[in-house]
Amino acid sequence: MEQKDSISEELIARFLRNEVNEQERTAVLAYLQSSAPDDVVAQTIFEKSWEREEDAAENLSPLLYERLQSRLDIPTQKTYISRPVVYRMAASFLLLAACIYGVTTYWQHVLNIIDPVHYVTRETYSGQRMEFKLPDGSHIVLNAGSKLTYPDKFRNGKRDISLEGEAFFEVVRDEQKPFIVRTGHMRTQVLGTSFNIQAYPNEHTMRVSVLTGKVAVSLYKDSVDATPEQQQLLTVNEQVYFDRVTGAFEKQYVSAVPFVAWTEGKLILRNASFREIAHTLERWYNVKIELHPAAGEGCRFTANFGENTALRDVLEMLHITNHIQYSIEANSVKLYEGKCNP
Repeated sequence: MEQKDSISEELIARFLRNEVNEQERTAVLAYLQSSAPDDVVAQTIFEKSWEREEDAAENLSPLLYERLQSRLDIPTQKTYISRPVVYRMAASFLLLAACIYGVTTYWQHVLNIIDPVHYVTRETYSGQRMEFKLPDGSHIVLNAGSKLTYPDKFRNGKRDISLEGEAFFEVVRDEQKPFIVRTGHMRTQVLGTSFNIQAYPNEHTMRVSVLTGKVAVSLYKDSVDATPEQQQLLTVNEQVYFDRVTGAFEKQYVSAVPFVAWTEGKLILRNASFREIAHTLERWYNVKIELHPAAGEGCRFTANFGENTALRDVLEMLHITNHIQYSIEANSVKLYEGKCNP
């Protein structure tokens, strides 16, 4: 009897389930590899057995499956990965991911023991400015009366720092580690760019001004919240303005240069109230300024002063433009009366 005459549906079914002995396996393989014309009856048996055996493909090598597919004209869309195999593969991937996460977490824990992260605080007083670099090489200019806190090494896939006051940032680009600046309920996140943040605790306004690149500024109801209430995306010469009193959180188009001129020692005032001017001059010149209740009330002031402009020259300009009277006693300045120019 020819080999192909010995092919039966029962033998094929057992072959597909990998339940044949070596002699039976050899017989089936010999049939598959023969160059004899296709036996219509045998082909029918193969197809019926194949469709009946759900796990058939699991027991076959890809090469043997291709032979069967070619020999029996099995449709290409019929998968040879069974559902149990998919489940086991998915479980394996999940287990692998869990293992990687566990190892990473454990390694971070070990690192924190053998090489712990320490936090550094850089602080300036009134009349001071400071320049320095962060561990990633980002360049920082810290304005007077400001404080910046950061880790001495960046881990866990982010660069997270906090600011009180004003600072200019030139951030080294790292797409794997976002750069995050926390200022109270506001967070500024970038990958690599240059921008200025003004967020003094004693002022009711906060500003983020972008010089280059893109910045995302998010507002949170609470400093520990994970989901922001509002978010603004900024590009070059755009600024976000947050009013702590009214809750206004708005984006506007500006020239960013005046907002970073302080890094070069220039004092530039743009549409500033007298209260804002008083705070600025206190930080800039390390003096105490006392405002008369009605001094410059409702007025706005714009002016540019060079790097070494004396305090008296600034006050004189206020006197000329808005009729403000002043007196200087040691490190204390008093401002009296005045009216806005039309």
